[in-house]
Amino acid sequence: MIALLALLVVAAVLLPHVVPLRRVAPATAATLWGVALGLRALTSVFVALYLVLFLPATALFDAMTHWCWHTIIPIATTHLGVAGHRVGDAVAIFPVFLLAASAISLAFGLVRAARSVRRLITRDAVGRGPADSVIVGGPDVFVAAAGFSHPRLVVSAGALTQLDDEELAAGIDHEHGHIRRRHRFVVLYAEACRALARFVPGTKHAVAQLRFHLERDADAWALARKHDRFALASAICKATIFQNPAVAPLGGGRDVRDRVDELLSGHRAPGALRRSALNATAALGVVLLLGLTASVPSVVAAGQQQADGAPVPHACDG
Repeated sequence: MIALLALLVVAAVLLPHVVPLRRVAPATAATLWGVALGLRALTSVFVALYLVLFLPATALFDAMTHWCWHTIIPIATTHLGVAGHRVGDAVAIFPVFLLAASAISLAFGLVRAARSVRRLITRDAVGRGPADSVIVGGPDVFVAAAGFSHPRLVVSAGALTQLDDEELAAGIDHEHGHIRRRHRFVVLYAEACRALARFVPGTKHAVAQLRFHLERDADAWALARKHDRFALASAICKATIFQNPAVAPLGGGRDVRDRVDELLSGHRAPGALRRSALNATAALGVVLLLGLTASVPSVVAAGQQQADGAPVPHACDG
């Protein structure tokens, strides 16, 4: 059973990397990448829990740590005050400290982003713009949805002068798509997964792909409002990339060319069978992710019970 579950997790993590998703419905592709990110984060959490709660009760840990280092390297205790038999405990707890450090780094990053958005909306604002937006100064073409709890539409003075009416309207509705579809919460989830799975290969790429498909989703939202796809593509090409995790800019992301190519060539949806298979896979992936997340408290309780019931003495003690 555990082997089958592990196989499913590996398959769900690797699937978005091997199956082309550039023309798949944005919501389906974003879900698949989101599941892959969540499973990466859970893998890091389970590895840390295993090292802290289960590994100390194993024979392997006993063999690794029952070396009397203070008799082999006397300077460790006589001059540095380091007890050799505690090294194994420190190694077991180290992954938890890494996860905690990543989480703290994420929290500080969010605080800095919130302050940056606050300055953008208050200090740099020069007036009210179209669609209840905030106009900020500057010659750059910049249209974005800014903020988490109460997102605002931000338009630069350069965008008002360099985009024609249709381009500006399409760009504004693209940003409205980010707000209405609540993409900011998905981005926050992705950044939390990045913090937990920082050392898992492919995490950075998965976050970038998830953001790319959120941009595609916002493009689809704008096109559903009867905007011309060529006008939206032109606005994206003119927009300036603005680096801020709390801001969703029109020209954001490293895959702008792919978005523009899709807009210019038209969306070619995959066949019905492939579409249904991907939708079913995304749904099963969400169920798997939620099930594993719900199992974390049980794993912690089982590990604590094992640690309390079967303590492992150190050979160097006493």
